[in-house]
Amino acid sequence: MLCLLLFGGFSLAKLICPDSNPLNCYPELFEPSIEWKPVREGQIIPGGLDIRLNIDTLEREAKLTGSSQENENGAVAVPKDIMELDEEQNLTEALRYLSRFVDDGVGDSSTLLKKLEFVSEMSSDSDYGVDTMQYIQPLIRLSGLYGEEGLRQINDEDRNEVRELATIILSSSLRNNAEAQRKFLQYFSDPMDFVDHLTAKIQNDVLLRRRLGILGSLLNSGSLIDEFESIKKKLLILYPQVVNPATKQRLMNIISDITGDVDDGDMDRQFANIAQDTLINQEALDDGTLRLLDELKKLKLNNKNLFKAKSEFLEWLNKRMEALKAAKDPKLEEFRSLRHEIFGNAKAMRKSYDEL
Repeated sequence: MLCLLLFGGFSLAKLICPDSNPLNCYPELFEPSIEWKPVREGQIIPGGLDIRLNIDTLEREAKLTGSSQENENGAVAVPKDIMELDEEQNLTEALRYLSRFVDDGVGDSSTLLKKLEFVSEMSSDSDYGVDTMQYIQPLIRLSGLYGEEGLRQINDEDRNEVRELATIILSSSLRNNAEAQRKFLQYFSDPMDFVDHLTAKIQNDVLLRRRLGILGSLLNSGSLIDEFESIKKKLLILYPQVVNPATKQRLMNIISDITGDVDDGDMDRQFANIAQDTLINQEALDDGTLRLLDELKKLKLNNKNLFKAKSEFLEWLNKRMEALKAAKDPKLEEFRSLRHEIFGNAKAMRKSYDEL
C-alpha cells in the first residue's frame, strides 16, 4: 500500500506501508548511506549507487558509490548495468544462458556467475519463481545435486560458488510459491529420491544448509507433508553426522517446524527426544530404523546424563525383543543390551535373561 506522509497539509514523502501498522511503513525512495543497507520491497533506488545481492540474506543492498568495497557476510556484488535492464526480459535471457552453458557448453565461468547472481535476485519474486522453474534441469545440474556433470567446464575455484548460487535460486523460487513447487515436483518421477540427494552428507556445510532450505520450503508448504515421517527419519540420521552447529540447528528447525517440538536449549537432547518419538512408531526394523537407533545409542554412550529414556521408548524395545525372540533372530542379544545396559537399568540384565 502506497501512502503519503503529510505535515501541515503538504505532502513530504511517499511511504510504502506493507500492512495496517504505521510503524512498519518506510520511504518509497531508498535513502542511501556509506554503509550497505537492504533495499525493501517496492523501493526506488536513486541512480549512481553501488548495488549488490547478499547471498546469505537474499536481500538486495545498496550504498553510496565510493565507500568501502568489502563484501561482508559472503555478499556478491550485482553489476548496476544488469539491475537497470528490463527485469523480465533479462531473466529469460539469463536462464537461457544457463541452459546453453549446461547443454551445449556455450559460455564461460565468469559470465555464468553473473547470470546466476542476477537470477538469484529475481527468483524470490513469486512470478519470476514460476518462470525460473521452466529451467529446472540446468539449475539442478549446476547445483551438483546429481553429480558433477554440469560443472565440468567450470573453473575449480568457481565451482562452489556456482553450486551455492544454483541452490539458492531453487530455494528462493520455491519459498512460499505453490505454483513453482507444483512445477518443480512434477519434474521428479520419485520425489523421495530427490530428498535422498538433498539430505546426503557433504563436506560443504554452507551448501548443505542451502539444500536443506529447499527441503524446508517444500515441507512447510505441505508439498511433501505426506512423506514427512520418512523425511524426518532421514534428517535425524543426518544430524549426528554433522559437526557445524548452524547446520545442526537447521536440521532441528525443519523438523520442529512440522512437529511443533519446543527447543529446550540443547540440540542433542532435542534430537534424542525426537528420535525416541520417531522410533516408537516404527514397526519394522529396517535399515533406517536400525541406523537411527544406533545413532541414539552412540549419543547415550557419549553422555549418559544427556537424556533419560522415555518409558514409551523402553516399552518399544521390550516389544522388539519379544518379536526377535519369537523369530529366533540373532539381533535379540543386541536389543537386550540396548534395553537394559544402554537405555535402562543394567542391573536388570540378568532378570531379562530369566524372563526371555
